[in-house]
Amino acid sequence: MSIPGALLLLVALATSGQCTDNCYDHQTVDYKTSFSPVECGQQCSVTPFFSPDHSVNMYLDLIESATESIDIYTPGFTSWSRCTYYKKACDNECIGCSLTEQRNESFPIFPALLNAMHLRNVSVRLLTNNFSQPTCQDRITPLDWLFLNGAAIKFYQTTTFMHSKYVMVDKGKRTSVSSVNFSQTSFTKNREAGVVLEKCDCPTIAFYKSVFDSDWATADEYVITSKYSTSELDYITDKSLMEYPSPPRYVVPGAYVTPLTTYDAVTVRNGYTSPDNARTTIMDQLKSVKSSLEVAIYQITDKGLCDQISTLHHNGVNVSLLVSATIVSSTDWKDAQQCYCQLYQNGMKDIQKSLKNFRFAHQKYWIIDGKAVHLSTGNWSPSDFPSGEVYPAHAPHSVNRDLLVAMEGEDIVNAFYTVFQNDWAAGTEWEPKYCN
Repeated sequence: MSIPGALLLLVALATSGQCTDNCYDHQTVDYKTSFSPVECGQQCSVTPFFSPDHSVNMYLDLIESATESIDIYTPGFTSWSRCTYYKKACDNECIGCSLTEQRNESFPIFPALLNAMHLRNVSVRLLTNNFSQPTCQDRITPLDWLFLNGAAIKFYQTTTFMHSKYVMVDKGKRTSVSSVNFSQTSFTKNREAGVVLEKCDCPTIAFYKSVFDSDWATADEYVITSKYSTSELDYITDKSLMEYPSPPRYVVPGAYVTPLTTYDAVTVRNGYTSPDNARTTIMDQLKSVKSSLEVAIYQITDKGLCDQISTLHHNGVNVSLLVSATIVSSTDWKDAQQCYCQLYQNGMKDIQKSLKNFRFAHQKYWIIDGKAVHLSTGNWSPSDFPSGEVYPAHAPHSVNRDLLVAMEGEDIVNAFYTVFQNDWAAGTEWEPKYCN
């Protein structure tokens, strides 16, 4: 299995709630709900962006604009030069490549972060999952290299799995929440969705930082597992400018090419985090829907959320569901088909599969009554919206850390609705051939 596929399978296992192989689960103490949704109600500048069209450039723009600090939540950090390649997930297989290969890493985020640290003295904190993969002796990985160059890196252990995709620049001057994983597939072959929030003197921004800081405080220290000579360390820590070419335009045949526009009068309604009160919050949102609901999401595998969609349809709400044509986990695929079959058999026919040319339609957003856009780093799955207030260490079902944002305003709604309409038109009708 290729590294993108292997990493996606690990993420899928965590996201599905199927903790059958817990090499990523390093939670050591029970987690009790600590954060409540934070209202904002203020206008901010918001730039929506989508893979494969603009995600690479947006992330580079964020990093290149930093003058003080960069905080990153990312489930994993996958080399585009096969420096994190492994054959079998959760097998304690060592990874890495030669120093020369890693220095010439083709993932442009890697040199951009090094330049930020070396040339502008920007502090970098990166919080990710520990997949229990040591670095092979005489080899190195992107995280090893960044760590040796001064990046503060820690392994998440608050809950089972860290599923957030988030970047905060200069303590909130610019903040990104998205579905984009740090993998080549996610940036260049998937449909992904995100937003950059700026000019935003809003409690929601401080809320995101407080969640990150809390997880950082309980995270495990990153440890280098390979040894390097003095001359090798000099080579690794060379502070010369790391040049990288401007990313090409990534094209998925048949896909709608999204614009890149900043909207200056978007009301950020609120922000919240999973698992803390997230299930109650989203259920309250869905119960409030009056006329229409458009959902563009990788998968729906949570029965309670599926039941609520069915109830909305029964109550006369116009529900349209755009889902990924492909799902990496066979368990998730079966659970998702069960939900879609339930909806179809209850009379809801507006279910569309994404364009097959996307590797995955991994976006996660929904539009309520044509008035509000909600965007999440997580799927509508039990692990992303778990029940309860206390989540035990090493529980039989995964509990993910995710971030969500709700926005209102004609411009932002139209921007997401236009992408939804065009992606719907490029997709194909979901067929009930797997229903009993």
